[in-house]
Parts: sequence; structure tokens; C-alpha cells
Amino acid sequence: MTLNFPKHILLDVLSENKRTLFFILLLAGQFAFSDPIEAGETDFKTYRKAAEQEINQKKAIAEEDPLDFLSYYELGRAYLALGRHEEEVRAYEEALRLNPKYAQAHYNLSMAYDHLKEGGKAIQHMQKALDLYATKRNHRKIRTTQRQLKRFYMSYPGEAGSATLEKTRNR
Repeated sequence: MTLNFPKHILLDVLSENKRTLFFILLLAGQFAFSDPIEAGETDFKTYRKAAEQEINQKKAIAEEDPLDFLSYYELGRAYLALGRHEEEVRAYEEALRLNPKYAQAHYNLSMAYDHLKEGGKAIQHMQKALDLYATKRNHRKIRTTQRQLKRFYMSYPGEAGSATLEKTRNR
């Protein structure tokens, strides 16, 4: 049963009628939304199958043009959807091998290393992303990376010093 309500309803509600109006609107909402919402629902098998298809599609694109760093970046994001972080790391590293100044790849690689609990590498790549965003003066991304870097320093207190030393050695 579907009810057609006008787009705008103008009501003058007295304080003594508010409770009655509330129950009427509550019942109207039950009738209007009683059908199951199926548009966004999906089961895990369907999701996994779609994610695997996307991975295969991104692999084919990367094989077609092996010098396109964005295709490897997108492949890494496809691996992220299934939680396959080792493959995600390899894809981001290949993207960075082709374009070492791609800040978003450093950021995502850092997050992948965080999922793998490799704090030193996570801090190193997040710092590199921060440096690249600072060069581009992308203030929104700078704030985001600073927050993540702070979280990493708190999560990996022993790794923070070694990542800073490694960063100074690489310069």
C-alpha cells in the first residue's frame, strides 16, 4: 500500500494536539516505509563477486598500459575493497615506482601498512604524503594527513623514531 502525500503540508499545531499529531505521523511513516528497502541491499557473495570482477578489470587495464600509474593506484583501491592488503601494497608501490610524487598513493600505501601493522612504513609514507601535500598547498589534505600521522605516532610509539631517522637518511 503506497500513500501519496502532498509535497508540503502546512500545519498549525496547538500544544494539546502535538501528541496526537505525533502518533498520526508515526503511523503514516509505517505505511509509507513498510516495503523492504532493496535498492542498496546486497549480500556478501554478490559484493565479493563484484569486487573480484573489478580487480580483474583493473588488472587488465594495468596490463594494457603498464606505464599508467593511475591504473595501479585504482588496482590497489580494488584490493582494499576485499581487504587484500598485501596485494594492495604491491599495487601502490608499483604506482609510486612510476610516479613517486603521487601523494594520494603514499597516503593509501600508508593506510595499507597500518592495516598490516607495519608502523614504521606507515609513518614513513604518511610523512611523504604530508610533504607532497604541503608542496601543493592542499590544506584539507594536509590536515587529514596530520591527523593520521598523529594517530600513527600514538599507535606505534617505538616506530616513530626509526621512521624519522630513515626519512633523514633518505634526504
